[in-house]
Amino acid sequence: MPTEDSPVSERARSEAEHLFSLVRDRYGSRLTPEELEAVRTGVEAIVKAARALRAVRLDNADGPLLPSRPDVPRQP
Repeated sequence: MPTEDSPVSERARSEAEHLFSLVRDRYGSRLTPEELEAVRTGVEAIVKAARALRAVRLDNADGPLLPSRPDVPRQP
């Protein structure tokens, strides 16, 4: 499990900061400081979720989980 001082955590912060800077450069003039802080928090949450998804290793044979319903006879 990575700690706060680990390179993985530092890479995640760097990724989040890079993505946030893109948003700030494009939309910063239209956002208040409070809105920018909310955007930063949202970007950090997205980066954290994306890193968790990337950590799941899939084989080539792994397919999507498809929903299934039991066959229930229809009532006339």
